[in-house]
Amino acid sequence: MRPKLLIANPNTSCSVTDRLVAVARRLAGPRAEIIGATAPFGATALVTTRDIEIAELAVLAMAGAHEEVDGILVAAFGDPGLSTLRAISRVPVQGLGEAGLLSAAQAGKRFAILTLGPSLKTAIEEKVRTLGLSSRLAAIRFLDCGVLDLAAQPARYHDDILHNVRLLKEETRAEAVLLAGAPFCGLAGELRSRACAPLYDGLDAGIGRFLLPFV
Repeated sequence: MRPKLLIANPNTSCSVTDRLVAVARRLAGPRAEIIGATAPFGATALVTTRDIEIAELAVLAMAGAHEEVDGILVAAFGDPGLSTLRAISRVPVQGLGEAGLLSAAQAGKRFAILTLGPSLKTAIEEKVRTLGLSSRLAAIRFLDCGVLDLAAQPARYHDDILHNVRLLKEETRAEAVLLAGAPFCGLAGELRSRACAPLYDGLDAGIGRFLLPFV
């Protein structure tokens, strides 16, 4: 029997959940059964620290409603509720943000982050510091678009993403770039052959970490 992974979307957008699940199923292939859940309350996009605080409660609610799974992936760059859920869950819990950061940091001496939501810059820097990666972080850059816009029409932003990756490499000498956040899911793989630096994706990294014990 394949292990079952819950993709827990901490925002209330069902379209984001649908995209996360579709990409996760493609990435996992036959190795895992993927199911999704959408936050039962909170914000449609996590763009403030208050949004993330509320999302922590939503993540715990989703986990409690899916006790049959073999693992949980908190599918937002801020990883709301990750530490609390790990402390109480009987199954392994991965965070899209944590997995992506660790993956990008392993890929090169210096990595950069391309993400959304400039108001969360301080929180992102704190997350990087908590993981012990501050000395490896070259820069954080924010794509000029909305969370739901990118999630709904990712192809529309391919050129903008590649342009920002090029600027990060040229200006900071970053050796890897993390496309950070649920709306970017799957884009690292789609754009890798066109990018001037290695691209990493937290969803891909999180699924890989979940599957390690089952290999």
